[in-house]
Amino acid sequence: MTKEFNPPLPVGQKVNGEGARKIKVAYFYTIFRNAAMARWVRNITDNIDQSKYAVSFVGLNIEESFTREIPKDICVVNLGNSYIPTSLFKLIIYLRKERPDIFVAAFPHINVLAMMAKVLSGVKVKVILTDHNHFFGLVRNARSLYRRFFGVFILPHLMRIFYPLSDVVICASQGVAESILEVVKIPEKVKVIYYPVATDRIQEWAQEPVGHPWFLNSEIPVVLAAGRLLNQKDFPTLLRAFAMVVKTMSARLAILGEGKDRGKLEKLAEELGISDKVVFLGFQINPFKYMKRATVFVLSSLHEGFGNVLVEAMACGTPVISTDCKSGPSEIIDNGKSGILVPVGDYQSLSKAIIRVLSDASSRQHFSLEGVKRARYFSVEKNIKGYEDVFEQLMK
Repeated sequence: MTKEFNPPLPVGQKVNGEGARKIKVAYFYTIFRNAAMARWVRNITDNIDQSKYAVSFVGLNIEESFTREIPKDICVVNLGNSYIPTSLFKLIIYLRKERPDIFVAAFPHINVLAMMAKVLSGVKVKVILTDHNHFFGLVRNARSLYRRFFGVFILPHLMRIFYPLSDVVICASQGVAESILEVVKIPEKVKVIYYPVATDRIQEWAQEPVGHPWFLNSEIPVVLAAGRLLNQKDFPTLLRAFAMVVKTMSARLAILGEGKDRGKLEKLAEELGISDKVVFLGFQINPFKYMKRATVFVLSSLHEGFGNVLVEAMACGTPVISTDCKSGPSEIIDNGKSGILVPVGDYQSLSKAIIRVLSDASSRQHFSLEGVKRARYFSVEKNIKGYEDVFEQLMK
């Protein structure tokens, strides 16, 4: 089933009275879900030059939690099938019917699917493949044995066949680009455009009130973390580090996000004797109001593509600590200046970094000021301008 929500003004309309038509750009993704995805869509539609581009979003599945968060004038196409083999045929039909000028896909397996659809459809569309995660971290930490097998033994071969057929490959960080180039030797096609963070809007959202009492009382510092409760985020290391912190000083830990590991993490907190000092707040539509009021923000991931939550926390003026995982955090944080980097999986180093920030007001102020400065570098405007430059080059 295909579902479309009131598309923008007709693509064939005149632009600036010159009779030119808008360039049709379609963003292809697996599942559009929740407010976080809606913010990403809004970042694009609010900042792209709509006098030049007619933008639509194509998903294998569109969830209600996403659609209720976006304006009705944003064009969303639901292919209604998350099973990859059969969705290929629906994607071919979509390309033949809608004939976008530029088709932007995301993540390796979806990128391969997009290129297959282009080849089989026979449509002359420019295809941009985008990668947002470090490839080897992504496949080695896949959630199932099947996905690990596919990611390690099959996907790289498919990428070597189909990635060279694309027009451009855009990576969310230099580390992601390096991982992709280890798989496919196409340096002439790869370009880095950092993930966008709407710093001005984040600061507006951060002003909203918080009802949880821990964020209303500044006497006891709050350590904040956010992300899906999955293996990739390595929350067990954070919990073990926090258990060491509270042996030294009073503190609380709040974790935003949902995921299949929540029960395991709650059990681990209980085993560590810190369950009364840890709260799992679930998914929050507005995480920024918590970031603004936290004493420090911590990312404990095994791997990332970029680590946009770090920039979001920095934009809120909150000091940040992150594992130096592949990839992204070391490109965001100037270690010791705009935040602190610690080794992956090292809960002792992480606990020392947290204690340092919580116990030293001058360090917190320094990291806060430098973090805000650094966050401005990763603006939505800069990201969209980067994509628009690529679009213009492709359409020449």
